[in-house]
Amino acid sequence: MLGPYYFKRAYRMSYKSFNKLVETISPLFGIAHSEVHNSVWNFVDAVTSCSLFDIEYPSDISNQKEIAAAFAVLSGAGFECCAGASDGILIWTHKPSERCCEESSCRPQKFYCGRKHKYGLNCQAVSDARGRFLDFSIVYPGSTSDCFAFEGMDLYTRREEGLLHRDLCLFGDNAYLNSIYMATPYVSATGVKDSYNFFHSQLRIRVECAFGMFTQRWGILRQIIPKNISLRRTIAMVICLAKLHNFCIDERDNNVESLLAIDELSIERRGAFRLQQYNQSTIEGIHTTNSLPLQLIGAGNHF
Repeated sequence: MLGPYYFKRAYRMSYKSFNKLVETISPLFGIAHSEVHNSVWNFVDAVTSCSLFDIEYPSDISNQKEIAAAFAVLSGAGFECCAGASDGILIWTHKPSERCCEESSCRPQKFYCGRKHKYGLNCQAVSDARGRFLDFSIVYPGSTSDCFAFEGMDLYTRREEGLLHRDLCLFGDNAYLNSIYMATPYVSATGVKDSYNFFHSQLRIRVECAFGMFTQRWGILRQIIPKNISLRRTIAMVICLAKLHNFCIDERDNNVESLLAIDELSIERRGAFRLQQYNQSTIEGIHTTNSLPLQLIGAGNHF
């Protein structure tokens, strides 16, 4: 019963502060320190294994058109073809242990992202206009380009097999290949092409806003994942947080509160970064965050 409470508290604060909280509260309930941590991971396992929370791009054409219609409301140019915004974010970790490298069949250097100067995992996501994740994947090390990581998603295979309606496509930045399924900006554009890039970014920013909501809701994603959490558990934890992110949006829980001052101070002392400000916007009364984790977004190499 304590799992959900401790889970929410654990990932909105620093790991060190969470340990102090456990040491203070667990005796009141007559629960061992280790059992509290076990309850958190049991909760993670329960969420990740529950099919009701699965994140998979819808195959139903009517659902795809609803996604595109929501993007069209935000488009200053009247773009009606956007069926999702795609981007990548680095999940910041310590240098993986030898055991983790053996399990993943990757050398430690593969996890180092030269663009962000951090070790981590390349997380790929596609969001709708509200910031809800439509597809989510975290299976490649930090040095992997966004294009390659995206092509490793099940979504890419499904897209090649005709998943998207013929009039719809995804919007992504220049880290991806432009195709009939993926619209990317012009490079070194002027005139009309530059105008297209502006309106293109107007919709593409939705996935960055989704990452902003994601990292603001779960403060642990703004800091380096503790050493004692393995890569396997890190992946499970991030997927669990993504599913809960969607659940909150589905339940109209859009009040993404800032961390408590004591927790904010604690994680900043451990090297966590502040979110960068961006213009706020709303869609159908749903507020989206104006804070973006620019230090981690777009970790993969661009063309």
